[in-house]
Amino acid sequence: MKKATKKKIKDETLDWIYAIIYALIFGTIIRLYVFETMMVPTPSMVPTIQVYDRLFVEKVTYEFAEPNRGSIVVFWTPFVDIRAQQQLRAFDKFMDFFAPAKFEGHVKYVKRLVGKPGDTLRLVPVEETFWEDIKNGEIQNTPDWLDFIIDYYESVDYIPTQIKNKVSKLEINGEILPEFENIYYLRDAIFEDPKFFDYIAYPDKYSYEIATSDLFFMYKDNFTGRLIPAKPTIEWYKEMRDTLLFTNFYENELSKLDLPSLIFKDEKGLVNVKIPEGYYFFMGDNTLESQDSRFFGFVPVENVIGTTFLRIYPFDRFGKI
Repeated sequence: MKKATKKKIKDETLDWIYAIIYALIFGTIIRLYVFETMMVPTPSMVPTIQVYDRLFVEKVTYEFAEPNRGSIVVFWTPFVDIRAQQQLRAFDKFMDFFAPAKFEGHVKYVKRLVGKPGDTLRLVPVEETFWEDIKNGEIQNTPDWLDFIIDYYESVDYIPTQIKNKVSKLEINGEILPEFENIYYLRDAIFEDPKFFDYIAYPDKYSYEIATSDLFFMYKDNFTGRLIPAKPTIEWYKEMRDTLLFTNFYENELSKLDLPSLIFKDEKGLVNVKIPEGYYFFMGDNTLESQDSRFFGFVPVENVIGTTFLRIYPFDRFGKI
């Protein structure tokens, strides 16, 4: 082989190596400061975001402005979610390798921002006229999760009062904001018992309170299609504690806050949640199947990554969110 040919092959090989190196460098810069990807493994934001949607997350906007209430936001969990880690694909694990060291082992959640520092939140049960309006067809934009409950019981008339009383509107600082006018939530977890976070962090310590609490959940069994109301047992709290490594999160974050002054019942018996400085509060639109701030508490502002920008998979749903 001629020297000129060998030199050409060598030069072209080096050019390709340099190109790959440059691509990795610039790709890493873009990944760190501009865009990020995530796969959504849960139905917490259905129908806006479906299970296994893969999203582009834009990171620049929130470097210069804070998110608005009602915005769909991607953030690092303030705890280590072991179950969610197990759902990550190889690509997601590789991309998270570039995450800040303090979020090592954490995962990304996508929820709607409902509370900013200084806000006071209440979940206020809908009025009885709400159910009559549904029967009469005057309310037609009910969420999928509520349609599921109505269909499950075959009629609004057959839905147990205990379940009806959980269907609520979100009140922020004493009013229902326009961006939440057509969004409904289940009054669950911290909005039913102000000690809920303590129960998860120290279930053995609060075993009596857990046993005597009136709190109960509903969840959709995706295997049988059944709607299951159940009182959380001490074993349930222990599983939550161990799955989220919640005690570590509680001691490192929540214990630094004066929780009794932030989470309390008012004269109507409704739980008020005041958002402390430096934290946000998030909830999922599909409230029946959303593990959100009702269940794990406040999220530090610094954990925010960005806003959903583009759905890139599945291809038949490619486009803006």
